[in-house]
Parts: sequence; C-alpha cells; structure tokens
Amino acid sequence: MAPLAELMGMKHEGHAQGGAVLALCLLSCLFLTPVVHASPTLTAEDGTVYLSCVEDDDCLLSPTPVGEELVTDSVFASPAQPETVSIEFDMLPAQTDLALLPTTLTRMEIDLRFTGDVTGAAKPSLDIALILGQTVTEWEFDAQPLPDQTQNEPFVLTDEALNLNGQRLLWPEDPVRLRLTFVLDRPGTWELHMRGNSFLELDIDWSEDVDARNTDEPSSELEPRSTDFETTHEGALVENDRDCWSFEVSQHEVLSVLVRWEAVPIEVEQVHPVPDLFQPNGREAPGPEVIVSEDDEFTRMTYRWRALPLGEYTLCLGGVAEKFQPYTWTGQLSYEGLGPLDPSGFSGASYYPVGAAALGEESGAVTLQSQGYGFLLFSIGVLLVFGIDSLRHSTSANLRWGVFTPGVLLLLLGGVFHPLWAGADEVQLENEFTLDELVDMRLQQLWDVSYPGVPEQVLISQTGATWGMLGGEQLNVRLVVEEARPMDDGRWQLVVPELESLRLDNAIFGQVARGGVQTTDEGLLEEQTVRFILLAGRSLLLDLLMLEGLLVVDEKPTSPIFHLQFDMVDAPATGSVSVPAWGTRPASISENDWVLLQSSLFPDQISVTLCDCDLDLLDVRFIPSDGFDSTDVPQGFALRNASGLVPAATPLAVLGMMMLGVSSRIEYTRRKKARQLAEQVFQSANPWA
Repeated sequence: MAPLAELMGMKHEGHAQGGAVLALCLLSCLFLTPVVHASPTLTAEDGTVYLSCVEDDDCLLSPTPVGEELVTDSVFASPAQPETVSIEFDMLPAQTDLALLPTTLTRMEIDLRFTGDVTGAAKPSLDIALILGQTVTEWEFDAQPLPDQTQNEPFVLTDEALNLNGQRLLWPEDPVRLRLTFVLDRPGTWELHMRGNSFLELDIDWSEDVDARNTDEPSSELEPRSTDFETTHEGALVENDRDCWSFEVSQHEVLSVLVRWEAVPIEVEQVHPVPDLFQPNGREAPGPEVIVSEDDEFTRMTYRWRALPLGEYTLCLGGVAEKFQPYTWTGQLSYEGLGPLDPSGFSGASYYPVGAAALGEESGAVTLQSQGYGFLLFSIGVLLVFGIDSLRHSTSANLRWGVFTPGVLLLLLGGVFHPLWAGADEVQLENEFTLDELVDMRLQQLWDVSYPGVPEQVLISQTGATWGMLGGEQLNVRLVVEEARPMDDGRWQLVVPELESLRLDNAIFGQVARGGVQTTDEGLLEEQTVRFILLAGRSLLLDLLMLEGLLVVDEKPTSPIFHLQFDMVDAPATGSVSVPAWGTRPASISENDWVLLQSSLFPDQISVTLCDCDLDLLDVRFIPSDGFDSTDVPQGFALRNASGLVPAATPLAVLGMMMLGVSSRIEYTRRKKARQLAEQVFQSANPWA
C-alpha cells in the first residue's frame, strides 16, 4: 500500500501543480488578452477608453477595464522637497481608424487619492495633458490639503473644450496619450484607482476604416488597373493618391463617367476635380459637361464627353494631402437622346418650396393691412374744426373740462398719436435686414468661406450657423406678412409673400455673378464656384425652412409688419456630418426645445443638382418631414408685431369725436338759450322797441 500511497500522493501533487499552472495561464489571459487583441481605436461607435496598468510601470489606455485595480506608492516629501509623480497612458495599439475629433471632451474621471501620514485624506495638485494626434490639451487642479467630504471623490471634467487648433482629424497611427502629473509636498501614500474608476469619453462625430475602404489599390498613372468600362468600381482616395484605370471604348456617341462620393466631414472631403481622361494618342480629352447632385448621403457627379475616338483610354482620379473620401464610379456608353443625364429633367425654376413648414388653416386666414393715414388726416381735420369752435369762450367749466377736454385727449391719442406711432414702428430700422437683404448677406458669407484655403473649422461654423449668425451675434429682420392663419393650438402662423416669389437659383447665380466667377480653359466653372453653388442651395433652403417654421405668434396680429430680434447662441447642430445645419439658436429658445424642433423640422431628404453645361442649371428639391406639428414650435417665441400706443385706438378716437360733438351741441344749445333769454330781457326793458 505504501507504494500506492506514494503514487497517489505524487499524482495529487501533479494535479496541484497543473492547477496552479492552469490558474496562472487563465489569469494571464484575463490580463493580457484584451490588451493584445482588442482594438481601442476611437470610433463613432465607441469613444471611451479606460486607464489601465498591466504592471506598476506599464500603463496604457484600453477599450475595457483591465490590469491592476490600483497603483500606489508611499512618498516622503515635504514642502521644502516636494515629489513629482508622472504617469503616461498610451493607447495601445495605436489608432487604426480615421476619426473626426469633437471640439469638447465629454467626460473624464481620474480617481486619484492621497492620504497623508499626519493630515489624513487630501487631494494633491494635478496636471492632466491629453494628447490627440498633434494637439495637446491641458487641465490643472489645485491642491486641497484640508480634509472634507470630497477628498475621496475623483477629479471630474465634463464638456471641456479641446485645444485642437482646427486639427480635428485623428489619422491611423496618430498618438493618443494621457499624462498625469501630480505634486506631493508631505509624506503619505497616493493611490490611482482603475478597473473602470478612471476613464475618458469622447463623442467621436465620424470615423472610417481607411484600409478597409481603400480597395482600389494598387493603381497609378504609370500602372493603371485594367477594367471593363461599364462596370462598378469601388475605392477611396486617401490623401494624394492617384487612382487610374485603363479600358477599351467601343462605338458610342456619348461617353459618361458617373462618380458617387460618400458624404464625409468637410475636414476630410476631397476636392472632386474633373477626372483626367487620356485618349488613345496620350492626349487629355477636352473638358466634359458636368452635372453635380448632392444630398445628405452622396455627392453624385456625372461627366459627359462627346465624339471621342475609339481605342484604349486611361481614367485617373487624384486626391490631395490630408483628405479622404470613399467613392464608386461606373462608365456608360450611349447615344444621343433624352435620358437621366439630360438637363431637361430640371424643374426650370428653383423656387423656395413655400408651405413646407405650414401649420395654419387657410380657411380662417386673416388678411393684414398696413397702417393708413386717411383716418389720421380725418382726425386732424376734426380737431381743427372743434379747435376753432373752442376759441369761443364757454362759461361752463364742467362742459369744458368734463366733456370737451377729455374728447380732445381721446381723439389725439387714438386718432393722431396712435397712427403716427404705428406708422413709425412699421418703418425699417437702421440695423434691420429685409428678407432679400438677409438672403444676400447669407450668400455673400457662403461665397467668402468657400474659397480654397479657408480653414475647415471656419467653413463648418459659418455654413452650419442658423441664418449665418454665429453665437454671440444679433439678428434683426423686418418681415412683411400678408396674412395670419389660425393653428390648432390657438396660435397664428404668419405667411410671408416674399418666400413665395423667392427663386433660389436666381439668388445663387446672382451671387456667383457678383463674385466675379472665373471659368477653366474648357469653359467649366471653377471648383470653388461649384462648391459654393451646392453649399448655398442646401444652406439657404434650410435657413428659410427654419424661418418659416418659427413664424408663429401667440396673439392675433394687428399689423403686417413684424420685427425679429434674435440674440444667437451656440447649439448642437443637426443634419449630415459633412454639412451640419442649425448650429446656432435664438437665446429665447431653450436647447431642449431647439433639438426637438430640429429633429421634427429637418427634411427627410435634400437634393441639390447643378448642371455645368451650356446653360447653368440648378435644381433644389427636398422631401419635407412628416412629423412636424404645432407642438414642435416653441412657445413664447419673440416676434414683435408693429403696434401703436394703445389697443382699440379707433374706438377711442371715435369716442373722442362723439364727446366733442356732444360738447359742441350742448354749447350751441346753451348759447341759443342765452341769446333768447337776452332778447326777452331786452324787450321787457324797452317796450317801445
């Protein structure tokens, strides 16, 4: 039995050793597997990373809480000899996606604690440096040496601005690093708690896996990829790539290349130059006709060449540095005729679609009239007549002060002062825009920021601002309203006739003409001009749509003139990532009400199409939202109706005229009776008369 016992003991010992090894392996996998295999890249789906330390001196930013629960150390510092501790956390592996960084840090929590040997719990001074690509943002926390209830709470940052200096792009392999530096001036023990207690959150607006989308490589002008012309090609232009294809062109009348660019942020959007098409003899083909259509998802560009020789062609798409955009292109050989590429598909006149935000009932509409001066002149005439009559002295103080004088005051107030005040209030003020002037101002702004070389952040902030007004600016507009329509909640919606006659194409091309537009050697519009036209078509439509949706008042209007005075503040933008909209709001509208209004009013689809051909044509179409109703319009919005001094001015003036008439009649009757009495007295005193 002894040998058996010994054998069993050895077997048991082997099991114990094996279990220990297995446990060690599992623990290693628990700590190391997330670090090695997980990809903590910042994306639009997940922008949260956790502070983790695999060992005391090996720290990183990870997508999940891993590693040690806390890192701690004891120090023997003093005010004379303070000790500085610095810990760096690098995201590992490095960034793999191209990401558009937000302008603010959503949240950061650093659970750092310090316990002094004598003083107890305290908070040390803490410096935080967040490195995103080539930018550095720093925050400082002062020391809190006196213990209180907040000593064991983490350092928290919420909605803090990031110092990006306009460099919002985080490219693959760019560093993402967090550096913590704290100074200790007394002996004690510091602890950095992790495993989910310390983290940072970034709401990434947009991200893309560049390598996964760049499927067209390898290709170059020297070694173009051979393909069939009338097939679909998918790829992406990464920075200054030059993607080229070679193909055979058979019998045709019209050669068309259709390129569909996916919507990306303006910061990374390629410039969309006309593709280089090289003919069989090696020469570049002449400039094509260009049709550009843009919506929230894609920018579609169609290039058409006519009467090209047969043979092998090379097509090249070229990009620029620090830009990225996926695309799809296909070719089409056809014969002349009407089709989807023909400009006849345009509407011919791109009017603003008035009524897209209509909520009022036409059946109960009230027509509004401007303040006239006929009643004013009549009131002045009445005053002159009764004023001359009042020159004759009345012996009745009650009549003069009780009837005549109040009548004069009422007539002056309701018939003279009120219409004068109302007429003056309807006049356009010096700092006010009319609707046409507001449109021209907005188009000039878009023209200025669409120039090449304008920083992308400036372009985004200007185009995304509601009515072109940035936060901190004031908008003053004078509107002429034709009628007011009752709404189901008792409010009134205003109808502006200028919106009905506003042609978006005329306004936009008018700005192009004023800007001194230049064309290429082939007679095509410059890229900057094309960009402006597409941008203006969308931005102007959204601006007018928001204006129409907000033309709601609580009370029935008395005048067709309205004064809009808005103090604008920054607000969360809506719309596509490539072209944000409504990024500022009137201060009188809360942020929650503004977000609700945005989501309900924003169109289901917007399409802007430009034909750069013999006749420059612009077509702006959209599908309005079907979820917009009266509950989405904020209550108490500040629209001031031009008004006079007092309500019911006309009845007051009429009452004043009646009192003057009564006073005059009573005075006439008194004078008549006095004359008759005087005659009787005179006859009785002189019977011979």
